[in-house]
Amino acid sequence: MPDASEGTGTVSVDSRPPTKIYSPTNLGDLLSIYRDHPEARLFAGGSYLLHNRSPQNRLGGEIIDLARVEELGHISRTERFMEIGAAVPISKIMSTGKHVMSRSFYTALSAIGGMALRNHATLGGNICARGHRLSAYPILLLLDVRLELRRAGASRWINLNRFISNEGQPIFERGELLTRIRIPFLDWDVEEFRQQGRIFSPDHFIFCGVARKQKEVLSDLRTSYALGSQRIIRIRNAEAELIGRKLPFLAEERREFSQLLQSQLERSYPDLDEFHRDRISRAIGWFLRVLNDSI
Repeated sequence: MPDASEGTGTVSVDSRPPTKIYSPTNLGDLLSIYRDHPEARLFAGGSYLLHNRSPQNRLGGEIIDLARVEELGHISRTERFMEIGAAVPISKIMSTGKHVMSRSFYTALSAIGGMALRNHATLGGNICARGHRLSAYPILLLLDVRLELRRAGASRWINLNRFISNEGQPIFERGELLTRIRIPFLDWDVEEFRQQGRIFSPDHFIFCGVARKQKEVLSDLRTSYALGSQRIIRIRNAEAELIGRKLPFLAEERREFSQLLQSQLERSYPDLDEFHRDRISRAIGWFLRVLNDSI
């Protein structure tokens, strides 16, 4: 593919309209091109587009290839956090080792297809998939992750939990893109990631849970649930009722929590069917047993 300074290349694929490809080699050129062509499709590993072949994901028109943008392919670490470029392949992130990242995050990355897919799929693409919440998103939502969003002449940091709209779409300003993902190093005593069903299918389900203890008292608890790869459920009010309690939880406490959980789900998610409420209830019930066994 040509360098951004050399213009563009034109490719014709089957009966689709000609595809104009920009291939910048540095972040400055990328931001300039995207400013001038904000409707262009950003392309890194392409795994989401290839595996989710809906009409809106058909390639055509203008494409900006991110593969040669050096700044998007870096991983760096400090004592407080790990920063990952948006175009870093999943396999490269995993190669840094389990000991430098959250165990649940590493497990989530391991759940992303096979090695061939992980060699192409990127963390930025996993986060920014339009209309779908893929494997890494539910656990990153619990880890205080921040995103760097940049456009020509401006940049900002945003919490991941403010990045997706109520309609399930990433919130970008015109000409803006994701450049870095910052993951704090947080100490969790218990971490779990469980995925069931095939991604993009209605029965796809992810449970993520992390917890911290001080002696035998639960000091922090966070859970998230992905339903059908399109919806994320949080139960913060119910979780708050358990924080500060002594472990292990008594059977009566677990029953009270189950009732509180059902009340919150009915109030906060009235359209949620009984099947999914039951899946969530069973998942958090299992996690509470794991917490008890951790004592």
